[in-house]
Amino acid sequence: MNKKLILFFALAMSVRIASFSQTADFYGVVSLGGNVAVGNFGKATVDGLQIKEWGVYFPEADKDSPLGGAGIGANASLFGAKRVRGIEELSIFVSADFFFSALNKTLRDYKEQYEVENLNSHDKYEHTFPVFLDIPLLAGCRYDFFTNKRDLSFFGQAGIGADLHIITDYTQYWNMYKHSSEAYSYREEYRKKISFAATAGAGVVLFDHIQIGIHYHYLGSYRVISTSEEKTDAPSGMSVTDNSAHRRGLLSPHILSLRVGYVF
Repeated sequence: MNKKLILFFALAMSVRIASFSQTADFYGVVSLGGNVAVGNFGKATVDGLQIKEWGVYFPEADKDSPLGGAGIGANASLFGAKRVRGIEELSIFVSADFFFSALNKTLRDYKEQYEVENLNSHDKYEHTFPVFLDIPLLAGCRYDFFTNKRDLSFFGQAGIGADLHIITDYTQYWNMYKHSSEAYSYREEYRKKISFAATAGAGVVLFDHIQIGIHYHYLGSYRVISTSEEKTDAPSGMSVTDNSAHRRGLLSPHILSLRVGYVF
């Protein structure tokens, strides 16, 4: 699926969601919240692997090794739904979400320690670990449970669709020795992937407009593929560059989110 098709799909869903609020049968929800990685996606070490080197954090030795490293993050959601005629409680929805998952605490602490150790032997040291971005586009059903109290109702929903996975670049840069002009840099870029996605959630609606919900998101499973550039700049001006391709292990983003939204 190319970028133009993804953009068209996203725009089409946005227009459809915007149109949902134009009549009484249509409604929308804009939500913000926090999220945490669960399962292997949230582990810093998997199958006893250590994290002393980046090549082990995203292992290349075992192509079927599950990858992890994500921690807490933030998310936003745009949700639009149409009530089914004759069944007021049942709705058909489409949604567009955005998830940001930072490194978990184990890897953040290691990153800080690693930087301190390297600054002792280098005048300049820069180290950027990747973060995980997910953009699922979903469609599904929602059921509202209305109570005798006008200002209180409950809901449950589930949907399926596609998710765009993005891992930001991993980079390193330092001078080889203190007071030396010789420098080393490394950059690894990860290929974007699209995979099947599914979600389920439940929550409460207060005063007709305030929605609070907890949701579980399965965002597919895919092999991490990347390309890297390793470059050494010598004091003489000579530069040596080495480019490589990598097939890493399997990444399966599973995310639990808590959201607060406005129903319109």
